[in-house]
Order: sequence, then C-alpha cells, then structure tokens
Amino acid sequence: MQSSRIGIYGWGVVAPGARNVQSFADLLRNGRSALAPAARPELGAGLFAVGDPSFAFDDYASWISERHGDAYATRLQKKMGDNVQFTVGATIQALSTQPGLEARVRELDGACHVYVGSGVGDLPQSYAASRSLEKATRAWNRFWSQPAQCAALRRFEAGEETPTPAPPPNPAGLPVDSEERHEALDVWSAYWSERSAELHAHLVRYSAIEKLAIQNTDDESGHLSAMRARSRAHRQLADEIGCPPPPWTSVKPDLIWNIQNSPAAQITMLLEIHGASFAPVGACSTFGVAISVGMSAIARGEAKLAIVGSTDPRPDAALAAAFYDARVMPATGEVNHPFTSLRGTHMSGGACIWIIGDDAWAKEHGLEALAYIESAALSSDAEHIITPSKSGPKRALERAYEVAGITRNDVAVMDLHATGTPGDLNELALVDDYVGDGTAITARKGQLGHGMANSGGWELTALALGLREGVAFPTGIATTEFHPRIRRREQLVGTTARTLTSNVGVKMMLGIGGITACVVLRGPTRS
Repeated sequence: MQSSRIGIYGWGVVAPGARNVQSFADLLRNGRSALAPAARPELGAGLFAVGDPSFAFDDYASWISERHGDAYATRLQKKMGDNVQFTVGATIQALSTQPGLEARVRELDGACHVYVGSGVGDLPQSYAASRSLEKATRAWNRFWSQPAQCAALRRFEAGEETPTPAPPPNPAGLPVDSEERHEALDVWSAYWSERSAELHAHLVRYSAIEKLAIQNTDDESGHLSAMRARSRAHRQLADEIGCPPPPWTSVKPDLIWNIQNSPAAQITMLLEIHGASFAPVGACSTFGVAISVGMSAIARGEAKLAIVGSTDPRPDAALAAAFYDARVMPATGEVNHPFTSLRGTHMSGGACIWIIGDDAWAKEHGLEALAYIESAALSSDAEHIITPSKSGPKRALERAYEVAGITRNDVAVMDLHATGTPGDLNELALVDDYVGDGTAITARKGQLGHGMANSGGWELTALALGLREGVAFPTGIATTEFHPRIRRREQLVGTTARTLTSNVGVKMMLGIGGITACVVLRGPTRS
C-alpha cells in the first residue's frame, strides 16, 4: 500500500469538443464523438477524421494579466506554441477547481513539483523552423553559387579546372519548373557554394564583426551597445555584397522557447514556484508516467503537491501520414470506434492537467479530494515497438493491483487503451484475468481521438468523473458495431451509461515503444 494516500485536488482539460472540464463531462454524458473530417488539402480534405481541440487563449488572458500584467499574457500568446498554451489553459482550470488551491500551490513553492510531458513535442514549431532554414539555405546557396560569386564555377565553365569530386549534373537540361530540376538545382547550388572563395572571404569578415568587443563592461549598456554595433555592421556588409540573409539568422528563437520541458517550466514561472519541473515522456503512456513521477516525489517527502499532465499540438498532417503509412489510421472520413472495424485510430490534440498531493496534508489545509490514486505502475513490453506483448502489460497490471490492494472483483470499471486496431482484441483478452464478471469495460478514442500523450489523461479524467457519479459514461459505440468476435461481451459499454458496482476504476495506457502504465483510481465515498 502507498505510505501516504494520494488525492486529486484539481483538474483541467483542453480536448476535442471540450474547452473545460464541464463541457468535457457534458460530452461524456451524451456519448458524443468530437471527431470530424479534417478540411486540409494535405489530408485529402475530408479523408481523415481528427480531433481539433476546443481552445481560446482569450479564456485565460485576464487571469494571467491580473497576476503578471498584459505584456506577460501577450508574450505567452505570441511566443508560445500549442503545447505551452494548452498547458497554461488546463493548469489555470485546475487551479480554479476549488477555493484556496492556487494559494496552497504558491505557498508550497519548492514543495510543489511540475511534471508535464508530451507525446510528440511541439511539431508545428519544429516544422516552422525547418521551413525557414530550408528556404534561407536555398537562397543563400543559389546566391553564392552564381558565377559572379564563385570563381571555381567560372573556371569550371571556362574549362580551366574540374574540382574533385566531380560536380553533380547541371540542372539546366531538366524540364523547367519540374520537381527534378528544383532538387537538382539545390544539389548543384550547395556544391558550388561550398567551393566559393568569395563566400569564404565573406565569412571571414562576418566572423570579425562577431568579435567586436564590448566597449563598456561596467554595466548592461555595454552589452547592448556592442549588440547594436554588430547588427549595424552586419547590415552594412550584407548591403555591400548584396547577399540574402544567412541561414543561421532565419530561425526564430520560438523554437527554443517551445522545447519539451517548456510547458512544465512555464507553469513554474506562471505560479512563481521553485519545485522540480521537467517533461516525462512515455509516448501514449505519458500521463501515467507523469502521475508515477509525481507520486514518487510526494512519497519521498520532496513535494506535498504535484502538477502533472500532458500536452500535444493540434492534429498534425505529417504525423497522420506516418500513422496512415503504418496502417493504423483510416482514410474513410468516418469515425472508427474501438472494438469495431479495427481500421485504425484518429489524431487529436490538447492537454490534460491534474494537481495531485498528499491527502493528509491537503485535508489539514482545507482541500477536498476529487478522487484518489491508489497506484500507478509502469512496465515495458520488451518485444515490439507498436504491438504490445502479453507479459509486459501484465507486469504493470499485477503491480498496480498489488500496491492498491485490490482484486479483479473490486474493479467496477476498466478503461482500455484500445486504438481501433486489431490490437484491441488482444488487449481485451489480455485483461480477462484482471476484471470481474460485473466490471464495465470502456474505450473512448472514438469520442476523443488519440491525443498521443493526452489520451491517457482524458480517459483517466473520464474514469474519475464517472466514479464520482457512480457510472461508466457511454462510449458512443452501437452494439451492432462491435466486432463479431466480441459482440456478446456484455461488459463492453456502448451507447448507454452503466451503473458501477464499486468506486474502483482501472486505466490501461500502452505507449509506442512498449511502455505500459496502469493506474488504479478510487472515487470518493458516495452518501
């Protein structure tokens, strides 16, 4: 058993069809799907059903401005990408769950930790940086590979010298505006740019400007003066040569501000707390990993509260394409529910944040638990990067049950990872030894999509909300849709809510790379 009981004291959700926990609960009660075809040309304009999160930064701007000023809120909106903004929104929701919670977090300072991970990171920021760098590099190479800026090319064209290794084929003979010509031109330009003595001379002058000394080292003004002097000198040099901006000046620093640990770091800055913060990453099991890390910090006495969670950007076309090529994402434009046609899953984005803590401490400070985390266990499949083994997940299940002190007959509801692929049936068979005859079994990726890191958080929150109300919310799966092999399995929850037999729920998360998380929740005792 846990040495100190862990409660959940706040939660926030940014999800498809739900901009907060209240709208999330309404979606669950109605059994609706929030997925819709993506109207994007790179996704076939309707071929892929995805889950776009319901989010507006303006919902949180006044909260931020009240504490840090309008400029701070504006900077977050302009400089931060999806992952940071979604996390900020979900965290503000969580802090507002009950009176006094924000104050307790701030008072704890270093004794409140922050662990927020991502399944894929802020891909749009990475893509924007890559596009900017590629565009600038192409212009740079084409400038310095022109005969006027490349003596080596002039000598080659005059038949005076052939470099080693030999130049690539000249693209001039390829059809105008053809893809082959564009690609060949990039190779040709890069080859001659590298051999441009004029470019090398330019870089010597550029480096000399970078070495301009600080004139006044007594205060900050000296550093600022030197930076301005270098900027003026670089502009003058570029104007003199007539060259485009160098590639290394083309990428905005936003790429740095949005790396994997940025969501967690931004929360510490937003709340002005100094506890440990970082990004635990476990693919689709990230939320469970974050819970485990937070629980461990509390059990060791390093923290009294921990802000844990996950975030991922809006549905990404490249990621969808990779999943489609891996044969785990359908291109029908329709929602593929778990346990049905097994055609695949659906991308979605958003965030989920919980504030968990030591229950004894929380009660002393006037906080009420929404539910309790009885255990969180992790294991690795050690077999296949996508398809779970049988032994790996069972290790997490057995450990979670052991720590929680429960048996299969105690479990009122189990929510499966179930992605709408053939693995669903294997997962269902896998958990047979861990559910009782009266255990309700749910799967929600047909409602919310596969939020990569977020799915586990959304589904755990749905589980906890259901435990509080004593029901397993409907999943929206019609009985006639269930796969023929499992259609008679009465434990599966479809379009009708199911009354629970106890207040114990179990959540399975199966991450790419083979990491499994199993979390056992217990709802509050209902009168």
